[in-house]
Amino acid sequence: MKPQLFLPIAFQHLATAPDNIIVLAGDIGGTKANMALFKVNGNGFTTLKEQRYSSKNYHSFQEILNDFLAGQPTPQRVCLSVAGPIIEGSVKFTNLSWEINAREISSLINNCPVAILNDLEATAYGLAALKPDEVHILHKGKDETPGNIGILAAGTGLGEAGMYFDGKAYHPFATEGGHSDFAPRTLQDIELMHFLLEKYPKHVSWERLLSGLGIENIWDFLTQREKKHCPSDVEATIVSATDKAAAISHAAAQGICPVCIEALALFNRYLSIEAANLILKFKATGGLYLAGGIAPKVLPLLKPEVWDDTFQNSGRMRQLLAEVTVYVVLNQQAPLLGAGYYAWLGMQ
Repeated sequence: MKPQLFLPIAFQHLATAPDNIIVLAGDIGGTKANMALFKVNGNGFTTLKEQRYSSKNYHSFQEILNDFLAGQPTPQRVCLSVAGPIIEGSVKFTNLSWEINAREISSLINNCPVAILNDLEATAYGLAALKPDEVHILHKGKDETPGNIGILAAGTGLGEAGMYFDGKAYHPFATEGGHSDFAPRTLQDIELMHFLLEKYPKHVSWERLLSGLGIENIWDFLTQREKKHCPSDVEATIVSATDKAAAISHAAAQGICPVCIEALALFNRYLSIEAANLILKFKATGGLYLAGGIAPKVLPLLKPEVWDDTFQNSGRMRQLLAEVTVYVVLNQQAPLLGAGYYAWLGMQ
């Protein structure tokens, strides 16, 4: 049975999808490793086992792999989604002492095929697995011209990817666009740039604003540089929080701190600006998908009117931007599902 996909992604073996094979999928980052063992057929995935690990509690990925597969059937294919650039089948993590190599992983699992994907590329493949109720339309475009797709994922960091449209199907590709330069537009943006240059001399990337740390940076700027007042009890909660971005977002959602509300408003505006940049660079008339952990959690704070204003005031290409619909991906397992789908349909 040919699988039914949410988006027509150009999997290499879609027409000859194998039935009843076991695949191992992983979504590996600096803080967590989500692992899943699936049995797959034309009807989709049956989960045999799923587990989340804290990456920093392990000396190597091999330790996690051995623990996860203990007592489980041997997978026939493996695909791992990783946060970082892959060079010749290997990746070194920025925030871990790990290195993952496809050949070494294969040797540990009966020499089965192993693929390693950038996490945003895996997220792109994961769009195939979505259900209609797992996306939310944030900004409705005219949708007149089919074309490429852009993916923007704000979470621990900022990931960016694209999907080239060949007229029939989409071909995902990874980028490291989240590390490109932040470009201020307003006088306040320029002051924020100066503030961030004191913390990050010589280079301020979009990731410094569009991430969990980015929300903290914006809040720090408003309270420290602009001297805006945050209620003392809210400020104490934020300062002592393990996840300061979550505390700031919570206070903004509750409407109990004007500074937090402004911080999330600025985050929303910067997200819309970088989304417009990505659309223009990719000519992404097929849509822009907001993935990652932050957008679904702060969805009520992502005001559509801000996106309307940004798209209408982004220069001479505003007619192209007017065609583009922006979606929020509500299923945060997209990278894990993408790894599973690639193992199933993109490998031999």
